[in-house]
Amino acid sequence: MTDRPSRKIPDQRAGFTLIEVIAVVAIISMVFAVGLPRLSGSNWDPLNAEAENIAENLRFARQRAIMTGVPHRVLIDLEEGGYQIEWWVSEARAYGGGAEDEAFGSGGLNNLLGSLGSEGGPSIDLVPPRVQERDYFPIPSRDMGSFHWLDDALYFVGVEGSSGWVESGLYPITFYVDGTTDSARLEIADADDKHLTLEIEPILERVHVREGGARL
Repeated sequence: MTDRPSRKIPDQRAGFTLIEVIAVVAIISMVFAVGLPRLSGSNWDPLNAEAENIAENLRFARQRAIMTGVPHRVLIDLEEGGYQIEWWVSEARAYGGGAEDEAFGSGGLNNLLGSLGSEGGPSIDLVPPRVQERDYFPIPSRDMGSFHWLDDALYFVGVEGSSGWVESGLYPITFYVDGTTDSARLEIADADDKHLTLEIEPILERVHVREGGARL
C-alpha cells in the first residue's frame, strides 16, 4: 500500500490580505490629507502675498494708463494702511462710464452741429464752452476701484520718493500716459519686524520686490 502524498497547508502568515492592504492605503491617505495642507500653509507668508498684490496693482495701473491714454495713480494711505487705483478724468466719465466731449461739455458738440443745419442758419453761442474739470476718481472696478486695507498684522513703513522720505498721509504713485512714473520705494512690514520694499522703476515696466528697508 503506497502512502498518499500529503497535502501542503498554505501558510496564512505569508503576504497581506485585501483588507489589510485597504486599511494601510486608508491610513496613508489620511496622513497626506492632514499633513499636506499644513505643510503648504507653512510656506504662505501674508507679507509676501500682500507685497505681490500691491506690485500687481502698480503694474495694472501703469498698463491701464497706456491703454486708456489717461494718467493713473495708486493712492497709498500710509497711516491707515490702504491703497486704491484712480484715474484722472471728469466726474461724468468717472461715474457715467462714457467718454464725453470735454471741449464742448456733455452733449455740447451735438447741439452745435444741430444748430448749423437748422433753417434759420447757425446760432452762435457767445458763452464760452464749459470744460469739465478733471480730478482723480476710483477706476470702475469692483476689486481694484475701492480701497484695499492691509491685514492687522501688516503696515506701511513709508515711501522713499523724489521729495524724500514720507511716512504719513496719502502718497500718490502716478503713471503717465507713456507708462513713465517717478522713482519710488514703498516699504511694508509685519508684526515680526520683517520688512519688504517695492521698487517702482521710472521707465521700465517693472516693480521689484526685495527684502529689507527702502532707505539704503
